[in-house]
Amino acid sequence: MALQKNIGKALRALRLQKGVSQEKIALETGIGRRYMSDIENGRRNVSLEIIEKLADFFEMSASDLVKEIENAAFPPVTQKSLKRWLVEHDYNDSVVFQNPDYVSAVVGVSEEGRVIYSYEKMVRTLMMTDGMDYEEAVEFVDFNTIGALPTMGENAPIIMYEVEG
Repeated sequence: MALQKNIGKALRALRLQKGVSQEKIALETGIGRRYMSDIENGRRNVSLEIIEKLADFFEMSASDLVKEIENAAFPPVTQKSLKRWLVEHDYNDSVVFQNPDYVSAVVGVSEEGRVIYSYEKMVRTLMMTDGMDYEEAVEFVDFNTIGALPTMGENAPIIMYEVEG
């Protein structure tokens, strides 16, 4: 049952990131809209054929889609648990973004204790939690978050951009 829920979470996040409806996915993949809804809500099993169709729709490999599903399985980190971890590892001066939703975009910590965030995950988080479309979320992150980095000092977070290869 947990796997079904993780598949649903991952697909919903990808759908929102792409800014498409369940109906559009259903039409373009040949998956029924009701079935697509049931998948997103964790009520249906998914065959490898469906995984392949969805991966094609999201323009990724099936293995990348499975990675997205695996990432949905990890329990969410909270701001409190992140700060506690930083203190336990002697990174007391680390700066954490105040937006509590950004904690899901944390991908690591540098040797000097600077928290590393994924730009794409920050954007995706705003889309899911605040209902922004992709362009609005990008504008928010660029202006409000990246724009604030110079005022945060030498322990400011690092924002990582994915490199397309």
